[in-house]
Amino acid sequence: MTYVPNALLSRLVGDRLVAVTFVLDDYLQLQFDAADMNVDAWPRVTHADRTWTAVDLGYADSLRHLCGATVTSTSERAGDGLRITFDTGEIHIDPTRDEVHVEVAVLTLRPEPGSRHPGEWMCWRVGEDSFEHLR
Repeated sequence: MTYVPNALLSRLVGDRLVAVTFVLDDYLQLQFDAADMNVDAWPRVTHADRTWTAVDLGYADSLRHLCGATVTSTSERAGDGLRITFDTGEIHIDPTRDEVHVEVAVLTLRPEPGSRHPGEWMCWRVGEDSFEHLR
């Protein structure tokens, strides 16, 4: 299968962000209606006309406030990483080289009900595709 930027990520459009989990201060799990995403670098979060980074007081709350929001658009571009835009804010995944080791994020779509096939998935890595600028 040929890789097409934003093809899989864009399938989040229409889904709600239903849960955010911080795993041992190591990575972030985002749960959507029909997908799960592990993010191995802390994203920037925009909510209520403000942008938070992981070191900012209120960062976890900014992510929590996006729960229940609907994905309205996504983008995936070299030099800009991944953007998931909601009706109430945005998650922007574009770490510096020092903030990530190998994998940047993994998105797994759940299979359709009754399907015998596993869901589709994508792994974004340092130096590849939308993160080629992190070589």
